[in-house]
Amino acid sequence: MQRKRAKSAYMPLSYKLLISYLLLVLTPVIGIGSYAYLSSVRSTEEHTRSNLEVAVKQIASNVDYRLKDIVRSTDELYADQTLSRYLTGYHSGWEKYSIMSQYILPRLENAANLPDPEVKLSVYVSNPNVGEFYYNEGAAGDVRKYSLFHTARIEGEDWYRALNLHYGSYEWRQVDKDRQSGSISYLRPLINYDTLQLNGLIKMTANMKYIFSDVGSGQLGEDSILFIVDNGNRLLFASSRNEAEPELFPSAASGYIQQPGSYMQIKQPVTNMPASVVAWIPYSSLQKNSQQVRNVTIGVCLVTLALLFLLSVVMSQYFSRSFHKLLHSLKSFKEGDFHKRMPVQGNDEFAEIGSAFNDMASTIQRLIDEVYVVNLEKKETELQVLHSQMNPHFLYNTFSSISRMAKLGEIDKLHEVIRSLARFYRLTLHRGEMIIPVEQELQIAESYLDIQRIKNADRIHVAYDIAPEVLECESVKFILQPFVENALEHAWYDNEISLTIRAYPQEEELFFEVEDNGLGMKEEVIGQVLEPVGQGIGYGIRNVDQRIKLQYGRQYGVAIHSSLGEGTLIRIRLPRRPYQSVQEEYI
Repeated sequence: MQRKRAKSAYMPLSYKLLISYLLLVLTPVIGIGSYAYLSSVRSTEEHTRSNLEVAVKQIASNVDYRLKDIVRSTDELYADQTLSRYLTGYHSGWEKYSIMSQYILPRLENAANLPDPEVKLSVYVSNPNVGEFYYNEGAAGDVRKYSLFHTARIEGEDWYRALNLHYGSYEWRQVDKDRQSGSISYLRPLINYDTLQLNGLIKMTANMKYIFSDVGSGQLGEDSILFIVDNGNRLLFASSRNEAEPELFPSAASGYIQQPGSYMQIKQPVTNMPASVVAWIPYSSLQKNSQQVRNVTIGVCLVTLALLFLLSVVMSQYFSRSFHKLLHSLKSFKEGDFHKRMPVQGNDEFAEIGSAFNDMASTIQRLIDEVYVVNLEKKETELQVLHSQMNPHFLYNTFSSISRMAKLGEIDKLHEVIRSLARFYRLTLHRGEMIIPVEQELQIAESYLDIQRIKNADRIHVAYDIAPEVLECESVKFILQPFVENALEHAWYDNEISLTIRAYPQEEELFFEVEDNGLGMKEEVIGQVLEPVGQGIGYGIRNVDQRIKLQYGRQYGVAIHSSLGEGTLIRIRLPRRPYQSVQEEYI
């Protein structure tokens, strides 16, 4: 017992269109919304980072400004050749006292006065003839300190022996008791300009809280952290708050700092010291602005989806109503009611196809009446023409493709198919003439191929070789399209197929050719196709051949040249006559 085929659940076309539209709407909206959100977040973070980098750069610039004072004050001593000669020469008595009081000590005092009072200046000389001078404690509140020592005091110190100072060099180091006091020293050699030999040491010591007074937590926002590291990433200075957060400085005991994963790091080198200002900003503070961007993006997407949903409902109802009208008229047409007409409204492709359908129904009705009343001899042939023109298989396949494109939302393809279909029927049904110009016959074939190429995703390649002088010659209507259709249905054996359509004159005759690169035919099949008595194949080809012979005589008609695997060439032979329009009269 045969099993009955299970029927799939019925879904109205309007629902299918609505679902397809919603899918087409949701995909770009979600995609664009996600992209906009991510781009906005990225832009916000980049903007915030840029602002923070500018702030850190400004802090580093302020540090450099203070360091320049220290460097400039040591330059005064380093470049003073007179001071160098006094510190390397031998003097005694009044001359020694005069030089010390009138030149050496004033120069040291001037150098100590250039930077902030927190700076201490110490000059060490190798010449034992120069007297020492200790820090001068001035008036209340004046803590400017400068001194002059012999290098013998520090020659045994490890830090002094480790120095590698020479002409033009300098170093920033924490020496002697600098680390305990939170200070750092700027060290430069004292040069004997007569011999260019090292004659001593200039040591400018500054409290790091003074140098790095701008480096404090919270300046770059809540929970931000600022500190100073040297070029070896060892901690030089951290504010009191940073020091109170040992969990953020797990390796501070060894002097090395490692960035926590939850913080973004910004690092700006300091020009006048081998060190860098480092800022750590928690990523959570950057994401606060991202939440606002996310909320705005979601709101815009929801409003857009609501508007597009309403638009999708309207569009699906509009297209479904037009298709229902078309299908209702087609059912009446299929049942033989040629008096049924489609209501035509608007000025779009549906209006064009409705107008073409109404013209088609009117023309077919008139042609049927004319065949039975006026010309009994041509009755069978013209009925075959109508059958070929209005092939339901082609028509329903085309409308099925239109429906599928509409469901998939392929609006551009849908537009092109409907336009080509309307053009096809407008050309084939125009005035109902059986004799038309060659140009119009070529346009009918071209319109049919346009529809097929769209349906087959441009896998059909067509070349035209048309002599311009034949365009105004006459031709029997609808003789090219059956051969094109036959090639597309039977010759196709690969993913693509190529067709060549030619029209050319030869003496007093006109020739059409339709050539394909398809499967080809055997000789016995060619004979069966052209047999007057049908063998179940070649009905459309015999139809064209008989109409040509009936119109022009037995010497004209269709010839077929084909070989298996080499394609097929159809040659149509007609007399060469100029086209003269004849206004047919209908009863």
